[in-house]
Amino acid sequence: MAEAPPQLPWLYPYREDAQSTRLGDPVFRPFVPVSLVYGEQRTWSLTGLIDSGADAILASDLLTEQLGIDLSDHEGQTTHAVGGRVAVARYKTVGLRLHPRDADEQRYVEWQAQVGFIEGWHSDGLVLLGNVGFLDRFTVTMSRFAQAVAVKDRDAFDERYGTVLSD
Repeated sequence: MAEAPPQLPWLYPYREDAQSTRLGDPVFRPFVPVSLVYGEQRTWSLTGLIDSGADAILASDLLTEQLGIDLSDHEGQTTHAVGGRVAVARYKTVGLRLHPRDADEQRYVEWQAQVGFIEGWHSDGLVLLGNVGFLDRFTVTMSRFAQAVAVKDRDAFDERYGTVLSD
């Protein structure tokens, strides 16, 4: 059983993306530690990349083997433009766990979301955290200048700025 997670907001420093450079300089990105859960199975701590331009949560189909998921029984599929190519994602609802920045796997915030699993995904340790399933669950503030990201409760935006959309 997990310990009670510390109250949000959780702050994370941007981390260097070892696979990318820009004009010879390192690239820093808003990475956060996450894991996936399905039934009694769970993944190790994975690297979650917060991507405001991504529509969904996407991950490698190699993780389905670790989780015991049969993607022939998926909940739907669609194509996404990812990393300069078009990929087919097959969706399954799983548990996601966001861990604090020390990646302590005993502390987490957990929620359910559909994850699009992509065959031949370039990394089985990277999860793309997009709008549906992640950014609609939290208020996220990213600052390239501060090299940090803050993940807050979903209502934090409305509490700070008021309600923009009407029901």
